[in-house]
Amino acid sequence: MNTSTSSVSVSSLSTLSVRERSVLAALRPFLGADAEGLYEAQGRSLHKLVCFARDSSLPGCVQLMSGLRLARELLAEELRPGEAFRSTYAVSDYLKLHFAGQTHESFAVLFLDAHLTLLAFEDLFRGTLTHTSIYPREVLKRALQHNAAAVILAHNHPSGDVEPSAADRALTDELKHALAHIDVRVLDHFVVAGNRAVSMAERGLV
Repeated sequence: MNTSTSSVSVSSLSTLSVRERSVLAALRPFLGADAEGLYEAQGRSLHKLVCFARDSSLPGCVQLMSGLRLARELLAEELRPGEAFRSTYAVSDYLKLHFAGQTHESFAVLFLDAHLTLLAFEDLFRGTLTHTSIYPREVLKRALQHNAAAVILAHNHPSGDVEPSAADRALTDELKHALAHIDVRVLDHFVVAGNRAVSMAERGLV
């Protein structure tokens, strides 16, 4: 049995690309001996593996999610200077890490002060695979509590379609007008799907 397992492992390793070997090496400190088997079972997709790890109680998966949170916090430190929020790349990288592997839609908000310094980041609403109910009053309430001067909105599309929908555009307009009444600007609205993110501001939709 041990010989058979070993030969399968060697055969599998021989077909890995340079990138996949690098990913597997990074996974081993978290997943140990299970790293290769779990990586293979998820089609060598890191996104699918993180999705699996989110709902798994395996000790290695719990550690992997902790590592993901640390990576997100590392990016958050880079976001603290106000200039970072003028770069869609820095914000989209942060959001892609936040939504990685999530199988349900959720809506999040980054609250910023007048100097575009990050005050808080909150997941405000959780939905289903294809829909999330958003309540503008709650967004306004949280903006006032944080004394925010601006916000960046974000939500994910677990379906994999990164294009903003008509409903996304309507919601952005609704929140933009509602928040304007309390002098809070909507700087952007990001749609995240897997390892892709679209800035609605770059599309002229904010």
